[in-house]
Amino acid sequence: MAIETAIKKQNSQLTSNKWSIKNWFQKHNSAPVINTEDTNFAILIRDFTKQFKKFKAVDNATIKVAKGEIHGFIGPNGSGKTTTIKCLISALIETKGDLLIHDQRSWTVAAKKHVGYIPEAARFPTRITTYDYLVSMAQISGLNHKTAKAKAEIILKELNLWKFKKRNPNAYSSGMKKKVLLAQSLLNNPDVLILDEPAANLDPTARTELFNDLRKLRDQGKTVFISSHILTELQTLANSVTVLNYSKVVYSGAVNKSDTMYEISSANNQQLMQLLQEHKFEVETHEQSLLVHIKTEPEIAKILTVTLKAKIIITLLKPYTVDLQTMYERLVMDSKIKQPKTNTKEKEKA
Repeated sequence: MAIETAIKKQNSQLTSNKWSIKNWFQKHNSAPVINTEDTNFAILIRDFTKQFKKFKAVDNATIKVAKGEIHGFIGPNGSGKTTTIKCLISALIETKGDLLIHDQRSWTVAAKKHVGYIPEAARFPTRITTYDYLVSMAQISGLNHKTAKAKAEIILKELNLWKFKKRNPNAYSSGMKKKVLLAQSLLNNPDVLILDEPAANLDPTARTELFNDLRKLRDQGKTVFISSHILTELQTLANSVTVLNYSKVVYSGAVNKSDTMYEISSANNQQLMQLLQEHKFEVETHEQSLLVHIKTEPEIAKILTVTLKAKIIITLLKPYTVDLQTMYERLVMDSKIKQPKTNTKEKEKA
C-alpha cells in the first residue's frame, strides 16, 4: 500500500507540474499589453514578483528604463537585485508579472537579439586567447567566421585590448576581465546592456575606465541597466535609478538635475504651499523645503509674481537634484522597513 500511495503521489505531482508548465506557456505566448507611453521604454518590468516557496525575493516591482539612458539599480544585499536581473535574462522564471525588452517578453528570441549581458563573476576557458575566445563567442551568436574575426578585432581595439589579444583572459586583472566581458556582450551589437555588479572588486582606475566606456555606449544610443553599490559613480553616470529594499521598490526616478522638478522654500512653507496649490501647481513637501512641478519657464515667472503679490519672500528656488547617498541613507539605512524572516537557503545573495 505504501508503494501504491507513493506512486499515486508522484503521478499527481507530475500532472500538476505538467499543467503549471502548460499554463505558463499559454500565458507567456500571449501578446503583452503595451500602452502608448510604454513604447518609450527599452526595459519595462511591470508588477513583477519572484517567489521561492514561501520567500518573496521580489514583490510586485515596477521598473521603467527609457531608451538611450543609463539606469542604476541599487539596494542592500538580499534586496532582490540579482533575482530581478536573472529573471530579466531568463535564467529564472518569474512568478508573475511582465518583463519586457523593446515591447517583447524578455525570454523571446526577438527580445534577446537586443540584449548584451555582463555577469558579476568573470569566468573563461583555461586554454584560449582573448581574441579566439571572442571569435568563438561571436560565432555562437550567429556570425560567420570571417565576420566574427572582424567584429572581435573592432571591439578589442575600441576597448584598448588589441595588444593583449594573444593572452588568456584568466591572466588579466579584474578590470581587464570586465572589459573582456563587455567586449563579449557587444558582439551582437545589442542596444540594451544589462550589467550585474560590473564594478565589484575593481580599483578606482579600472572603475573609471569601465564607466567611461558605458558613457560612450550611451552616447551611441544604447540603453544600460546597471546594478552597483558604487553610489558616487552612479551619481554622475546614471540618468535614473531604482532603489530596491527587501524585495520592494522604494524609489524609481531621476538622478541629478530634474527638468520638471524645482526645490522652493520661504520663511513660511505652509503658506507658500497653499498659495501654489491655489494656482494649480503640483507641490509636495521635501525635508525643509517644497518640491514644485514646473513644466515651462513662464511658470517660474508666474510663481515669482504670485509670491511677490502675496508678500512671500522666496529664499530658495533651484532645479531639484537627487543626491543618491542621502536618498539611500534615508530610504534604506535609516528605513523602518525590517527585513522579513526568511529561509536562508532560499534567500538570494544580492
